[in-house]
Amino acid sequence: MFELVHRYAPQSPTGRTAIAIVACLIGVPALVFGLFALTGSVASGVLFLLLSTVTLSIAGQLIWGVIRQANAAPADSLQDRQQLNESSETPIETLRRRYAEGELDQEEFERRLDQLIETEKPDQQTTERERVIE
Repeated sequence: MFELVHRYAPQSPTGRTAIAIVACLIGVPALVFGLFALTGSVASGVLFLLLSTVTLSIAGQLIWGVIRQANAAPADSLQDRQQLNESSETPIETLRRRYAEGELDQEEFERRLDQLIETEKPDQQTTERERVIE
C-alpha cells in the first residue's frame, strides 16, 4: 500500500503532510461516527468504519513517507554552514570576523588590513578601506 499511496501523492513533504491532515480530519470523525452507528444500523456503521480505516491508513502511509524523506535528507548542521561560509570568505572578511570575535586587537587589525589593501589593485584600495571601516 505504501507504494500505491506514494505513487499518487505529491513529492513535497508539505503536500504529503497536508493530505495526511485532511485524511485524518475525515478519518477520525468517520471512525467515531461508525462506532456510534454500529448501535443503530450495522450496515452504515461498517461503511463508516471502512471509510475511517482507509483514510487513516492513507494518512499513516503519508506520514511514514514524510518521516522516511526527512531521514534520507542530508543533515545540514550549523557547523557545516559555518565551514562553508569560512571557506568562501575573502581575506578581508576573515580579518573582520577574527577582529569581531576578539582574536585580534585594533592595532593588529588595522596593520593587517593595511597589508591586505596594499597587496590589492590600486583602484580597489580606497573603496575596500572605506567599506571595512564602516
